[in-house]
Amino acid sequence: MALRIELEGDKPGIAKFLAQKWSGSADVDLLIQRNQDGYYLSGLNQWGPEKNWHTVTNMSVDNEQLSGLVGEWLVDSLLSQENRVRFLIEIRDKQNQNYTDRGVVSIAETVFPSSALNTQSSISDEIEQKTLESDKVTSNLVESDDSQSVEPETEEQIIEVENEVIAEPEKEIEVTPAPAISPQPAKTRSKLGLFIIIFVILLTLAGIGVAVWYFLFSQGKNPLTSLTQSNSQCNVANVTTDDLSFIQQCLQSKPDTDTVIDIINQAKQANKCNIAQRLYANQSLLNAKVALLYAKEYDVKFYQDNQCFKADKETAIYWYETSLNNDPNNELAKERLAELQK
Repeated sequence: MALRIELEGDKPGIAKFLAQKWSGSADVDLLIQRNQDGYYLSGLNQWGPEKNWHTVTNMSVDNEQLSGLVGEWLVDSLLSQENRVRFLIEIRDKQNQNYTDRGVVSIAETVFPSSALNTQSSISDEIEQKTLESDKVTSNLVESDDSQSVEPETEEQIIEVENEVIAEPEKEIEVTPAPAISPQPAKTRSKLGLFIIIFVILLTLAGIGVAVWYFLFSQGKNPLTSLTQSNSQCNVANVTTDDLSFIQQCLQSKPDTDTVIDIINQAKQANKCNIAQRLYANQSLLNAKVALLYAKEYDVKFYQDNQCFKADKETAIYWYETSLNNDPNNELAKERLAELQK
């Protein structure tokens, strides 16, 4: 059974390595392969066709989970690749080299390259500089305020103001008697009734027109598309910021599962592969339906050629397993997982 391998953020250039369902020792080697061309990682940002095993130290095993810290040789090498590239890591037990297992690595959004360390330092310096400037401005304002004395109003000034208030005399209100209403002739009442009948007929015709328009035009619309388009936060056509900000803003609106799937399909059609892949990965961890669809994107049985995904057996296995973790009774996931693991 494939391992569940994850990288979680620790520091820029350093990540916590987790491999669940590992039955070997903590003395291991790693083999890293990318699905883009099948090349293997040989060194920092160096890839080639030859297999290259990397020894990792300070690892531990607890309850079938292999864990430890990995450095920039792995973190920077993975993050420097295109977003749609997937990585397969094979683990070999050095104490029993006949035992190996592998899995597709999932990289958390909290993992950053070593270059982010310099960015964080420059940001901190900038914040500190702005804080000092702000404190200086505040100090100058306080000194300026203290230098100005405010003279309180004297009691005599208050009395003078009160004495200046003059009550206006009340004005007499003239009441004009309403003109007498003369009775309307019967002919006027007859015209009023005719107008009411015409108005009712026009309202009825308008209602019929609206109903005809609804059944002829509105019924053919996709309700999911209309829902997504009405929510500008989740409309791929309205992406004006970076992809990650768009995804965060969209998820803050708490879209339902069907809406999320529709957004992914929109992203695929618009070749915004980063949005489709990140949404899939984010939602698949807790949503069996999304995880099943994500697995089918890589399953050769269901694969349809597109710019965002390529058929990949190991990746399909990983997401089928993820789907079963959230829905153990999913028969399709069970069937495809058994077939792919043969």
